[in-house]
Amino acid sequence: MPPRVRLTTEESERLDSLLSLVAGRRDDFPTDASASDQASWIADRYAGESPLTINLITLLLFEHGVHRSVDQVSRDLAILRGDTDHE
Repeated sequence: MPPRVRLTTEESERLDSLLSLVAGRRDDFPTDASASDQASWIADRYAGESPLTINLITLLLFEHGVHRSVDQVSRDLAILRGDTDHE
């Protein structure tokens, strides 16, 4: 079951096109990487012309077989930024 997220209208409009890219990138997904590196990989590979939101990153992680909550993904990305407020 996909993670529970409330998508904005903009996120909903982007989701179908993002999901269509998953199959072509499935083999490249870093399954053995740390949680924060996986989230970063998703953010880098799928951003296109505008950055991904935490909700979209979480859903794309799920599509790659990674089951994390929005809160966990937010903490994972905060670690990469060096934001200690989320630890």
